[in-house]
Amino acid sequence: MSNNVELIVTIKNILAKELNIESLDELNESTSLRDDLGLDSMATLTFLMSLEDNVDNFTIDANTLEGHHVETIGSICDYVNARLEETA
Repeated sequence: MSNNVELIVTIKNILAKELNIESLDELNESTSLRDDLGLDSMATLTFLMSLEDNVDNFTIDANTLEGHHVETIGSICDYVNARLEETA
């Protein structure tokens, strides 16, 4: 990913597709996956696998992934960026 804006758009597109959200304008960095979008643990796993498929060189590390990493769109973006830096 070349920048945060591109990554956030990718995250929003995946969520919109998975949750049938028509307008990406409804989603922002502070959008909560659980509270605002209703993602449960299984839906969150599905979303994370889609992220792996759609973000070049991104892989989830089960040893570093914690609940706070998947609270909001912004926290997911931060986690993905951290993982990309680790694997660069």
